[in-house]
Amino acid sequence: MKYIINNFNLFDLQAKLKNFLSKNYKNKYYKKIKQKIFSYINLCNDYYINNDKFLLKDLIKKYFKNKFSTFYYWANRILIAYKNNDFNKLLLKSTIPNNINYQYSKDVRQNICNLYFEYCNKCAGGVLSLFYNLKKGIHGEELKNKAPKNLKTFFRWLKKDERWLKIKNKIKEIKKQHPRYEVKEIGLLQMDAKYFVPSKFPVNKKYYVYDFIDEKTRLALGYVYNKLSIDNAIDSVKKAISDFKNIFGVKITRIRTDNGSEFINNYRNNQKNNVKETNFTQFLKDKNIFHQTTPVRSPQSNGKIERFYQNYNKLFVFEEKILNVVSLQNKLNDYYYFYNFERVHKSLNFQTPFNFLNSLIK
Repeated sequence: MKYIINNFNLFDLQAKLKNFLSKNYKNKYYKKIKQKIFSYINLCNDYYINNDKFLLKDLIKKYFKNKFSTFYYWANRILIAYKNNDFNKLLLKSTIPNNINYQYSKDVRQNICNLYFEYCNKCAGGVLSLFYNLKKGIHGEELKNKAPKNLKTFFRWLKKDERWLKIKNKIKEIKKQHPRYEVKEIGLLQMDAKYFVPSKFPVNKKYYVYDFIDEKTRLALGYVYNKLSIDNAIDSVKKAISDFKNIFGVKITRIRTDNGSEFINNYRNNQKNNVKETNFTQFLKDKNIFHQTTPVRSPQSNGKIERFYQNYNKLFVFEEKILNVVSLQNKLNDYYYFYNFERVHKSLNFQTPFNFLNSLIK
């Protein structure tokens, strides 16, 4: 074998390599060299002991983690070092050059940086625009010849300048910090409908759930129906009024919905209906509940209920039983109890919605 040392010289090689390692234990790459040397020695021993059982490629997979090029590289180095009796050639050296040849002087870098910050203040220009203006020679032929050849180098120069950090900090201070939107009253609800289809959820047919969530306390309830309709929407509101009052002691004063056809009159036959109110809106009026609708194509206006729907995707991951309308409602009721009475919310200072409600009432 070309890359396997003779059996008679194996013990001699092993002794010399151990002596070599003991002298160079302070070397920066000692651990890496030792690992490769021992892998080669163990491979050779295994090769002669189990010559009939394993092929060389099997041993390379075992000791060099299937890296054939690494084995051939180190085997060749070790055999040459043993032949010349010069094991210092096995030492690894850093590839970083001792004398780094900087292409650009510090003066050039400083002039380019000064030009950028002056350019930034006067013209409100950015890195990219100044870089291409330098390449075009707009700022003079001298700077054109001394400018960096690529944008990455140019950007690296600017980031190392102290003025760059000041600009970034100033931008952070000027940037508007959007405060978290929170209402001040209890009883302002968001309402929406979520559909459950057999292709995504363990249900026997398509169902719809009208969900309600209180914006202040995050208290949530929902009701399952076979279809979307004005009558079902009204029925769900009746249940919500009763349950929020009896379970939580919350009186509903406003409900915000999207522009679904079960909530308002929508576009029909490509004509806009001037009468926006429906029986749903009239029912809310009779109950002294203000009906508010979101802007068109603005689901973020009902953001809390939209975010609440993401919980359903995780809720049914491990559900194996196919659910009907009754079992689906029971499953959701168990989750609503957990959500309202047991699960803590970061937005509520790590309190449950029910505990947060009690803290507001007190």
